[in-house]
Amino acid sequence: MKRVVYQNKIVFFLLFLASLLITSVALYVLPERFFYDAKLIVTDPHGEEGWIGSYPLIMLFYKLTMLGKLPLNVVGILQLLVYFFILYQIGVPKDFEKPTLKNSVVYLAFLMIAIFIAMPSKEFLTYIFIAHLLYVFRHRQINFQLSWLYVMAGFVVFGVFFRPYFALVPVLTTILYFISKIKYPNRILGLIFNGLLMISLFSITHYLLKGEFFSEQARILVNSQRTADEDANSMIVPPFENGSWWGEILDNFYAFFPVNFPITEVKHFLSPQILMFIVWQIVLIWILLVRFSWVLKDRKNYRLELWLFLILISYLVIQAAFEPDLGSAVRHKIGVFPLLYYLLYYDDFKRKV
Repeated sequence: MKRVVYQNKIVFFLLFLASLLITSVALYVLPERFFYDAKLIVTDPHGEEGWIGSYPLIMLFYKLTMLGKLPLNVVGILQLLVYFFILYQIGVPKDFEKPTLKNSVVYLAFLMIAIFIAMPSKEFLTYIFIAHLLYVFRHRQINFQLSWLYVMAGFVVFGVFFRPYFALVPVLTTILYFISKIKYPNRILGLIFNGLLMISLFSITHYLLKGEFFSEQARILVNSQRTADEDANSMIVPPFENGSWWGEILDNFYAFFPVNFPITEVKHFLSPQILMFIVWQIVLIWILLVRFSWVLKDRKNYRLELWLFLILISYLVIQAAFEPDLGSAVRHKIGVFPLLYYLLYYDDFKRKV
């Protein structure tokens, strides 16, 4: 019997082995700042563990699972196995061995998984959460409307217990769905514009009720505590004075670009490591937006993909209001990588589980 060699799977496993190697040695070669969060999570110096809040819940998770007792690189290897198992279950693209631009973006993303989240990390729960929603959405034996309700409710619950901004995803996604039905030129730009406008209105409403804009709760608060830190060179600093409703709107529109399409970050062109992540994000988002445009033209045959792209657009818009720096923006995209991976290859994966 002739044995078939699946070159796409060989490349997939080679990338896994390369990521495994990076994870094994990362603790000894990467700068200390890459492990600030990981060490904080496993040591819990202020006794924050609990059931509500991203840090309390993730600290409790690593305590209950005893993973926090293991060396960081051992935890990283165990988590890496989970990450790649999930991606393998989603599928291996048929032409994955070909060095196309899209494949190259994913090759780099595989290695970035090892660098950014193969350690004690809040993104571990986010990654698993996104993967399980994707599984439910694609399952052939679950009614689409029922799976839609489950996914939207899942974001709300995850927002309540873990990261509050995830609770905004169902609201934004639903609004953008109805806006996407309107036929006008440059619908993708229109959806992004309306999404940014909606998140700004939510932020203004939050200010009227709680006295703080979203950016003050996240980006401004985090960055104000480390303005003199040498590791804070990738901070996102919008050019407008905040504290007013119009400043919040302008800041969110500005921040969308350095967070998701950082063509404005020319100041980092002399920092190779930051420049690599900038180029990666630009190419990634450009490819995704092109593929989204194809789905919009045939929304009846791509109902699932349409909703997944709208969830992604909502997430990118929400990032504009909350992300403090380029590193966080990249890490949080890696945290939702199962969604990105599926949307990059939805024509290969268009089958129900």
